[in-house]
Amino acid sequence: MKIQPVIMSGGSGTRLWPLSRKARPKQFLNLVSDKSLFQETVLRLHDGGEIFSAPLIICGRGHAQLVADQLAAIGIEAADIILEPCPRNTAAVAAVAAAWVAENNDGALALIAPADHHVEDAAGFRRAAAAGAKAAEEGAIVTFGIKPTHPHTGYGYIQSADELSRGVYRVASFREKPDAKTAADYLAKGGYYWNAGIFLYHPKAMLDAFAAHAPLIAEGARKALAASAAENGARLLDERIFSQTPSDSIDYAIMEKTDKAAVVAPVDVGWSDIGSWSEAASDPEAAGHMMVDSENVTLRSDGPVIGVVGVDNLIIVATGDAVLVARKDKAQEVRALVDELKRRGREDLL
Repeated sequence: MKIQPVIMSGGSGTRLWPLSRKARPKQFLNLVSDKSLFQETVLRLHDGGEIFSAPLIICGRGHAQLVADQLAAIGIEAADIILEPCPRNTAAVAAVAAAWVAENNDGALALIAPADHHVEDAAGFRRAAAAGAKAAEEGAIVTFGIKPTHPHTGYGYIQSADELSRGVYRVASFREKPDAKTAADYLAKGGYYWNAGIFLYHPKAMLDAFAAHAPLIAEGARKALAASAAENGARLLDERIFSQTPSDSIDYAIMEKTDKAAVVAPVDVGWSDIGSWSEAASDPEAAGHMMVDSENVTLRSDGPVIGVVGVDNLIIVATGDAVLVARKDKAQEVRALVDELKRRGREDLL
């Protein structure tokens, strides 16, 4: 068994503003540990070549140097770095990955994972990937159902059906982000899992699914990859072709339409998509921040020391040109500030 890790690194991380910016979005920040989320992801899918090959990175054109620098810092060399000239969502990334793996790593499965997630138990996740490999080799498009810890309304859910092999199930349905009552019902019923947006598949199975359900995406991805050109030690997808490729998520384009969907569940590895500041860690004590008569406060800064007195349930993030103050229960709404900055034309703060 061979697995080709494919790291999707095109996210913008707007809810992690003001530290997350276009030039350095959240996947390149140290939000949970002393390594960036991108570096954590690469290391999680690395086992010295026993099963996992060297990673394929697919990222935005402006992040080629960041990717190279962060890989060098952890001593890992990429199999290839593919640059997107413009964002076209995850379906196009999955199609590019399938075409690249079919051409460059014969017989390998593709494991496509977002670069901006945190997993506490990396070895546990590798075991989950191995558990799904047999189904993927037999033609299933495998996703990973995270064991829910509470009725979260910010994640989509996967409902499992009959068991295909130990710990691997046919997918009964994909459910949109629910309201609080529906999420609670899912947990009470059982058989519902958080959708982590991670996929394991044989390239042929994915390309066949694209041919059946989203042929224009597959055609655009294949042609853009074939016409790619070297740039900054990476491979730039053809801009004219890729920009005309339909934009859609892999969930909508493929997973909700195919009858080949399977899920490894429950995956209990301490997963989080670090979707807001409420899920990020405070700066270490060495940063020098001061708290007096305060609790449940997240403090982050890229320079200034922060002092707080008599507050609780707050997020305070300081940079050289912006400060964010938000209640923790409003962390998901930070994106609205980014939208307002766009409306005001403040590209300098984006």
